[in-house]
Amino acid sequence: LALGLSTVLGACAAPGPNVEVVPPDEGDASTAAAEGPGGGYTAVVPRVWIERTSLAADAPEHYRVVRGDTLWDISGRFLNEPWLWPTLWSYNPQIANPHLIYPGDELALEYVDGRPSLVLRRDGKIVSPYAEPPLGAANGDGVTRLSPRIRSESLERAIPTISGDLIRQFLVHPRVVDPETIGEAPYIIGSHERRLASAAGQQVYARGAFSRERTRYGVYRPSEVLVDPSSGETLGHEITHVADAKLMRIGDPSTLRIVDSERETIAGDILLPSSGERSAHRYLPRLPELRGEGRIVSLVDAIGQSGRGQVVALNIGVESKIGVGDVLAIEARGGRLVDPRGKGGHERVSLPNVRTGVVMVFEVFDRVSYALVMESTAPVRVNDIITGI
Repeated sequence: LALGLSTVLGACAAPGPNVEVVPPDEGDASTAAAEGPGGGYTAVVPRVWIERTSLAADAPEHYRVVRGDTLWDISGRFLNEPWLWPTLWSYNPQIANPHLIYPGDELALEYVDGRPSLVLRRDGKIVSPYAEPPLGAANGDGVTRLSPRIRSESLERAIPTISGDLIRQFLVHPRVVDPETIGEAPYIIGSHERRLASAAGQQVYARGAFSRERTRYGVYRPSEVLVDPSSGETLGHEITHVADAKLMRIGDPSTLRIVDSERETIAGDILLPSSGERSAHRYLPRLPELRGEGRIVSLVDAIGQSGRGQVVALNIGVESKIGVGDVLAIEARGGRLVDPRGKGGHERVSLPNVRTGVVMVFEVFDRVSYALVMESTAPVRVNDIITGI
């Protein structure tokens, strides 16, 4: 069953070092379910409307999904605020997961008494709780009885929330570790042929603690130290994935073979255990309400400024109750003006912050998270403010 918007916007309150996530008011659930007298699942199916103020002025009447689309971009065709795309699906008992749509599906705006709603057509048939439900029958009091059904569909074909190409490298390998992890990790001291740098297929030597139960390792190079601009505290160390290696022999030094490399391995690179598995996330946008403000602490693969489609590091993470899928606003400080009619004839007046973009969090560590810039009206810079929308 689909998630209502109130579920999407839900968050758990808990204190964080810089920012606190505040829960919404209780009791605003948008759907109700009960066990019927016959033992099956029954639910009252509410009609969910799109607010006219949220509907984009140039929203199409019909849109056919094509390969390469993302849910964010599709939502942007219909809504002024794409991060509210769960409102498009709200409650739909005909789809096991309403956030999975596929190339070839057709989305259409439907107006009843002048109020817009969205319907989904698949294989020429309307897939909507407002059409004749194929899973059961409605009785006279408007209650629809639903029966379980299995639908087989490839998840690989489903339209993603955001482009996986933009963030894939961040999901495969860790990006932030604490200083203790770097200090305790095995490290490379050289290669078999005493080369300054090693590539795939070559052997390297490393010192440190290895286990026979772990043979797969990632080779990483410590790069930037992430510092909280507000407190000056070290949040963690960014590490760059260099290569993958297989443990061949344990000793002092131990021997490893480089099996795959993104760049050349050099002495001083560290080794961290690797499962070889890729992280997979399907993102459901959530709008956390923050007390306080976060900051952008790093621009990934950018110098000076960033923009739409690029990755930034934030100084808020698990300890601040930030989660995958959180949508947050970027703000630039408004600066100051001198009021010649103010106190002393030269009073400095602080101007409000200016919203310059929107980010979605896709990877979270204890005190740091990584987010993709989804919308940007001005260059995004280190120390820009991160706050709730």
